[in-house]
Amino acid sequence: MTELRVLTPDDLPACVRLAADRGWPEEPAKWAFLLRVGTGFGLFDGDELVGTTIVTRFGDEHAAVSMVLVASSHGGRGLGRRLVEHALGFAGTPVASLHATSYGKPLYEKLGFRSVGLVTAHVGPFGGAASGTSRPAVEADLPGLAAVDAEVFGADRSAVVDALFGFASQVRVADDGFVAAWRNGPLTMVGPVVAPSAARAAELVADVAVGATVRVDVRDAALAAWLEARGVVPRFAVDLMVRGAFSGDRARLYAPVMQALG
Repeated sequence: MTELRVLTPDDLPACVRLAADRGWPEEPAKWAFLLRVGTGFGLFDGDELVGTTIVTRFGDEHAAVSMVLVASSHGGRGLGRRLVEHALGFAGTPVASLHATSYGKPLYEKLGFRSVGLVTAHVGPFGGAASGTSRPAVEADLPGLAAVDAEVFGADRSAVVDALFGFASQVRVADDGFVAAWRNGPLTMVGPVVAPSAARAAELVADVAVGATVRVDVRDAALAAWLEARGVVPRFAVDLMVRGAFSGDRARLYAPVMQALG
């Protein structure tokens, strides 16, 4: 009989081992960040962690569900469904979103999620030059960044934006958008990217990507083509799925902070 309980920072090594068991990257810094800004739940078989999920609530309106993993030794027992149903009940929000692999998509569809498009991870050494059209963000920029993020995402994510300042290697701002980058093992992850157009998004990406091997998760075809022309090529795609309906000006969101945050 498995027991469900809230994950704590002490469970981080077990989360990393579970990710490795399922062939996921280990990503300890990412797990630690998500457990700081959200609430993690684990299924335990005795002392062994055999399932996880993390819920990140953005106010009372929207929650992101992520890191849904079940140990290879415990597959086929309905544990994934149990985790997601618990996560949704805990969130209690009218809108929930997640990124789904082809393996998980059928379960999420049964739970009321629908796909709104593909998000493709582009990875590679960035072969372009910085645009010089942004500047490093400072603490005084935080309220403005949180306000713009809320306009774009359709929910108050000020806690995540605030935490991003301590987590990201770079946060840069311009009059019409902003971009962040954070380290994930050998990769520089680029996101969020908020801009009024794909051309401006590309300029912002360039300012944090120059000289690095990057990953950018994109839906926009023009930004994807620009990345590919600079050596950052498509690696895999997932479905962005939502239960309820998105709000906000999401056309300006060219890349998420990370897939785990919707």
